[in-house]
Amino acid sequence: MMQRYVVIKKFPITKVIIYCKFCYILPRNNHTYMKKFFKILGIIVLILVLVVLVLGLIAPKDMKIERSETMNAPKEVVFEQIVKFKNWSHWSPWYKMEPTAEMTYTGTDGEVGSGYSWKGKKMGAGQMTNASLNGTNMNYDLHFTEPFDSKAKGSFTVVDAGNGQSKVTWIMNSHTPYPMNAMHVFMDMDKMVGKDFESGLKDMKAYVESNSSSMTATGSAEIKQVQIPAATYATMRKTIAFSEMDKFFSDAYGTVSKEAGQRIAGNPMALYYKWDDKNMQTDIAAGFPVTGSDAVKGATMVSMPQGNAYMSVHKGGYSASMAVHDALAKKLEADAKKLDVVMEDYVVGPASEKDSTKWVTNIYYIYK
Repeated sequence: MMQRYVVIKKFPITKVIIYCKFCYILPRNNHTYMKKFFKILGIIVLILVLVVLVLGLIAPKDMKIERSETMNAPKEVVFEQIVKFKNWSHWSPWYKMEPTAEMTYTGTDGEVGSGYSWKGKKMGAGQMTNASLNGTNMNYDLHFTEPFDSKAKGSFTVVDAGNGQSKVTWIMNSHTPYPMNAMHVFMDMDKMVGKDFESGLKDMKAYVESNSSSMTATGSAEIKQVQIPAATYATMRKTIAFSEMDKFFSDAYGTVSKEAGQRIAGNPMALYYKWDDKNMQTDIAAGFPVTGSDAVKGATMVSMPQGNAYMSVHKGGYSASMAVHDALAKKLEADAKKLDVVMEDYVVGPASEKDSTKWVTNIYYIYK
């Protein structure tokens, strides 16, 4: 009895009751507070979702980033730095960001279909592919795989700026679907990526200007004055954008070779009536020389009389042929000749030889 009394004295009944009430009330209040907390949290999340959806309606989905730089170097030398991915180590802002990143090159460097993939701690992972190419423009496809998956398209254009200078324009286009495009409201992609473009172009400028005297795309062009025999060509003629040239050549040669058949009398060829660097397009006819003068179904027939031309041979990929074209154009100007049409005769090309270093093109500047 004495023992029980001591216990009761230590813990009076009123305190026990109050303590028990407190234990009972506390869980009940915690439950209420948690309900209120999750309710408020749900409202906040709902508001954030609504904000993202609304911002996605007004934010742009398509982004275009463009930067240009003028360089004191011939355009063929500058273009060589762009079309050959192995040269990007000289100026690429991303290579400079992480020089130790793992690089893997594919295809014939400098030709359509070539590319490289990268993997690094800072750069993440992805790949770039040469999508289409001509003497002044390269279009590329960009695919990021880490830290997130996204795709973009871009291009480089190099034009003659006069006085031995070249103007390089670097463009990237990307599309962000709704509602993820809402992030563009908070992130200035033009400023972020544009800063990289500016850095890369400045480094390219510094490199080509300090090394252009020792860099040549094709070497000195040997020019001959020749006579072009009269010939009839079955062609497909069209004014197209530079970016459409690869598809146009494929379609033209496929159609004409199918319809002309046994009448084909020589190599695939192309006639360039106009080359417009400013508007990035050309008036071109592509096809084959044929026997006879009868029409070929679906083709534009071109009868060329005997004429005079300056001629040079280009060996290698088409991307490096601008040095030969420039030499022929300067020769024409120096001799005060008026250009009629430019003809390229593809003696050895991708149809018969995969190695672009073995391609042979006869280039004629036919004058009046």
